[in-house]
Amino acid sequence: MPTFDPAVQRILAAHGGVISRAELLERGLSSSAIARGVSSGELKPVVPGVYRPATTPVTSELRLRATSLRLGSAAVVAGRSAAWWHGLTRIESNPIVVILPPRRGHSRWRGVQVVRTHLDPADRMTVRGLAVTGRARTVLDCAASTDAEDIRDIALQRGTTIFSLDRALERLGPGRGVVTARRLIDRARAGGVSSPERLALHALLRNGAEQWTAGFRVPLGPAEEYWLDLVIEDLQLCVEVDGWKVHSQAEAFHSDRDRQNVLALAGWTFLRYTPRRLRSDLDGSVAEILAMAANLRQLRRRG
Repeated sequence: MPTFDPAVQRILAAHGGVISRAELLERGLSSSAIARGVSSGELKPVVPGVYRPATTPVTSELRLRATSLRLGSAAVVAGRSAAWWHGLTRIESNPIVVILPPRRGHSRWRGVQVVRTHLDPADRMTVRGLAVTGRARTVLDCAASTDAEDIRDIALQRGTTIFSLDRALERLGPGRGVVTARRLIDRARAGGVSSPERLALHALLRNGAEQWTAGFRVPLGPAEEYWLDLVIEDLQLCVEVDGWKVHSQAEAFHSDRDRQNVLALAGWTFLRYTPRRLRSDLDGSVAEILAMAANLRQLRRRG
């Protein structure tokens, strides 16, 4: 059975190691030849009607690609499955989530959740050869997950903007989950001067006797000033909680870095934290900050 002839090899490469029954038939293999390949162990079924060579290991990626191939070109990987494919979470989705166009009846398939809905073309993209929802739509689809804020934060770190989240929400329209998705966006909208910054400040005030100031103004010249998130003024120690506003305003992002360099040359020490880091390891972050404060305090005494 010519399973690995050049034409089949090209298809396997394009699909990440899987091939459908229809594609094998199109390449001239008969049903009996496919059956013999399965019987001999040369071909291994991944999902109904989709196969892998026996030498190709079964991975999460392979199963996802096989599922998408089985459901056809209209299928778009979505929800937590798309979040995993985008690298927004390490936790794989079980079941695999796929969006298909609406039709009568229900789609049921073990290990796969099919969502029947219209998907705006702006919310669909191809990543590593697989049709998936775009990052903004993926974030919204995961809004009810326990790690929704982590997924959102990683997306924002990688260039997704609040603007794109708002537009994806508009395209999503009214319906179940929209309120939760809106809240997820709104919690990130304010940038650094929001709940993550307050979380850090309250934790620092509860631990140790250092005097912290939130929203500290530093003049940089006659007509320019810079606002620091959390500071111990006499130590010139600043803790910056990186919000997401800068990701939708490139000029602000770069000017902030330039001004921070000016302050560093003037003797300021900076520690930077993301909201995700503070939520996942607040105690560790606080210990790190207080250790830096203690080191600076000791250096001041020696000086």
